[in-house]
Amino acid sequence: MFLSVAKSIFNIDNVGNRWGVRILYMITVILNAAIHFNPWADTDFTPLQSWVLEVYSMTEVDPDKADMLLNNIPISTGNLIYLLSSVIVVIILLASAYIYAAVFVREFRKEKIASVEDPDPEVVNYAVSHIPDKPIKIPELIGRVVLLLLISIVIAIPILSVTMYFLFLALIGLPFVFTIPVAYLSGDKGLFASIPYAVKISRKYYFINMRSIALVFLAALAVDFAVPLLANVSLTAFYILDAALTTWLWLSFARLAAIAYCTMKDFPIKGGNRPLAI
Repeated sequence: MFLSVAKSIFNIDNVGNRWGVRILYMITVILNAAIHFNPWADTDFTPLQSWVLEVYSMTEVDPDKADMLLNNIPISTGNLIYLLSSVIVVIILLASAYIYAAVFVREFRKEKIASVEDPDPEVVNYAVSHIPDKPIKIPELIGRVVLLLLISIVIAIPILSVTMYFLFLALIGLPFVFTIPVAYLSGDKGLFASIPYAVKISRKYYFINMRSIALVFLAALAVDFAVPLLANVSLTAFYILDAALTTWLWLSFARLAAIAYCTMKDFPIKGGNRPLAI
């Protein structure tokens, strides 16, 4: 069962004819790795770290020294370029995840319609009796991805600020909310209607979703622990492998959200066989 769930989540290229996802993956990896090879980006933050330590080490109030430190923050143009590039990389990863989730749901529904129109004994149980949902049209899909990405960028800072203080509560609530973007990208609901809808259908799948999310997080922790060891051997290899695995994990989480949404929507009641493993 564990291997079946892992295969279902991490087999990211198993969507449609596969080549679309493979191209999306390669483009994201290249853009993700490019930041480390940017000749104008400076990853050396040693002066800034020393400055932070000096600020925190002040044991008595010294207004003159405090003003001097605050007016001379040692951050270079190269550091700013690196930070800006890092933000752009996160935006690219987020956009790729949204595109992947939307494409997954669309392809899932296309296959479902095909199985109903031309039933096969092997998939007859997979094609539910009610009329399948229609796949979202490409122009609408693009518009929704762009709008969701813009909204995510705007609300990212306040959300991250809150979750840093309530991390435990955020993790507990994640199985309820991680399919909200998919509900919107599927075309089933509007932007605001997707929130209560995704929470509602997630209630009976809470622990199943939590188990699958924990599996992805465990893989991310393993990557964060093991991959930096490669930096001692080759920085170039480390940068490339880190970009490849980071992209793979982001798309795996997007795949999990899409699988969970499709399963919960088609089988909202407590019993029955589920077409997908989550």
